[in-house]
Amino acid sequence: MGIEMLPQLRGRLMATGGGFETWLQYVDGFELRHFCGFELLDDERGAMCLEQYQRRLVEAAVAQGFGVINEGVHYRASRDWGTLIGYSPRALEDINIRGVEFYREIAREYHTAETPMIVGGAIGPRGDAYQRGEVIDAASAEDYHSEQIQTLKKAGADMITAMTFSSVEEAIGISRAARAADIPIVISFFVQRGGLLSGGQTMQQAIEMIDAATDAAPVYYMINCTHPTEFAPALTSGDWVSRLGGFMPNAVAMETLALCKLGHLEDGDPEELGHQMAQLAQRFPHINVWGGCCGTDGRHIGKIAHKVGQIRCV
Repeated sequence: MGIEMLPQLRGRLMATGGGFETWLQYVDGFELRHFCGFELLDDERGAMCLEQYQRRLVEAAVAQGFGVINEGVHYRASRDWGTLIGYSPRALEDINIRGVEFYREIAREYHTAETPMIVGGAIGPRGDAYQRGEVIDAASAEDYHSEQIQTLKKAGADMITAMTFSSVEEAIGISRAARAADIPIVISFFVQRGGLLSGGQTMQQAIEMIDAATDAAPVYYMINCTHPTEFAPALTSGDWVSRLGGFMPNAVAMETLALCKLGHLEDGDPEELGHQMAQLAQRFPHINVWGGCCGTDGRHIGKIAHKVGQIRCV
């Protein structure tokens, strides 16, 4: 699917979800090695729970007239993380392909002209998104991420979403890798409290730097894995906000690393989160992608879609 065919770029309201790992750990009881949710595709019960989670999300969105970007399971299905939990290069390639097929099967069931379904490949950073360690340069990032991008393109993914990225250099590298593979890419930032990336850049600075270095390769930018009350300082005024295309907030305002290690699910108040997202929809009428990250599920997506839809008169 080319850029011009992405429904969110043609005015269609779309829902999406990420951070399902917290749900699968604390509700379904899985122990995810190094937060690698993709290996649940190799577990019968795990695959069933993944499917149930995604169907709840899709059905909640469709009920409000939203399409869905189906993605998430590929988040840590890249070379370093796969090696860490014992996946050979061949096994990792296979599970990336099966991940696309998993979402494609669900998408076929729910796709209509009014509720379009697309299949994305969500790719996480090479290192830990929440703890600043070694920062790789753009060339190394392009080389590293091109492997997974090429596999996802071969498998038939419609787009790539680089989720919870906080390094500008790594975002530049993965954007170049996607452009070389001729597949649309979205860069979704993890923004720290106070509105800055881990390297100290503002959202405006990060977007302008990436666009300048890649000839504006990302089709749009997003924010994910923080709560609206936490990323609000990042949303300064200026022409740069026209490059924002979506938000995927956590269910609650809490330091993200702690949220992933609580031992129980913090799912907040879906009604309140929906209201907060509706306020953003009113403030940014050009944004068409509305989702949820850690702690969210179909309940949150349903409330978000309902309240955003009221603002947009869906």
